[in-house]
Amino acid sequence: MRLSVATGAVLTAVALSSSTLGAQSAQCTSAQNVTLRDACQKGTDIFSMLAPQVNGAVAGGGALLGSARAVNGISVGLRVNAVDGRLPDLGSLRYSSTGVVRSAIATTRTPVPAPAVDVGLSVLPGILVGVQRVLALDLLVNVAYIPNRDLEDFSVRTTNGSLKLGYGARLGLLSDRLFMPAVAVSYFRRSLPTSTFSGSLPSGTGGSNDSLSLGELSLRSDALRLAISKRLGVLEVGGGVGQDRYRSFAQLRARVTPPVGTAASDVFVLTQSVARNTAYGSLALNILKLRLAAEAGSTFGGDSISTFNSFTDGKVNAQRLFGSVGLRVSF
Repeated sequence: MRLSVATGAVLTAVALSSSTLGAQSAQCTSAQNVTLRDACQKGTDIFSMLAPQVNGAVAGGGALLGSARAVNGISVGLRVNAVDGRLPDLGSLRYSSTGVVRSAIATTRTPVPAPAVDVGLSVLPGILVGVQRVLALDLLVNVAYIPNRDLEDFSVRTTNGSLKLGYGARLGLLSDRLFMPAVAVSYFRRSLPTSTFSGSLPSGTGGSNDSLSLGELSLRSDALRLAISKRLGVLEVGGGVGQDRYRSFAQLRARVTPPVGTAASDVFVLTQSVARNTAYGSLALNILKLRLAAEAGSTFGGDSISTFNSFTDGKVNAQRLFGSVGLRVSF
């Protein structure tokens, strides 16, 4: 339950993005109603910190967990990625109704999980060059899942079903032969189901009718990887490097009640694109057609992010550690 709540909190906070990543959002400072400006800015800054975390959990490390070797037939795997995340304390947020105010936003260290099913299908077995087999081509499919459910203080409803397919391909540059490791390059586009997140949050006035409702939220990661692995008996060791491009889109309805006067509400169109680098290592245990594997790595660098508000951990651009565990079955 803790992981489900953490994931929901992350995705709810994603709703709060504006279209820029600057220290102060032009969309927020120019909002027609001043009552909404501070809530908009705080939400933008929260998103700027959280978006790379949730997208990093969706992307993970290797295209297929624990190996760079070409797929021989069909390989189906279940994996869970988790980022060592920092989540905002949404219950402690207070919004000014008179304009944007700089604040220190409290955060809590919490894992940000993302379960998924990955499928690999051999399309071309490659070309023999001496004892090496090169240019083997695998097609990749990813299935992401978000259930319709009511959590502690918000609800989640998917727009077009709870499942979302991703796709990609992996090209084997070298096969695992003799003293040579397997080397492969891959591209994988993963997405989450389009969803609506709604719930109530406190405001600076303590009003009970303040709310945020996020519609048409879509998250997408495009991952490039260069991977290497070598099988040593039943064990397989490897790793890789790459870069991810994270993109998100949503429509946000915000409602805030000032101390005096009527409640204000508005709709904001939200978009974001961020690049991050990735490096990881892997270890797998191969038993006949079954592989048990784990990865550990980090996301780092890429686009620099600045915020108007600060966070108690002070690490908006910090590298984020992640881990993955799972099993695969080959047919």
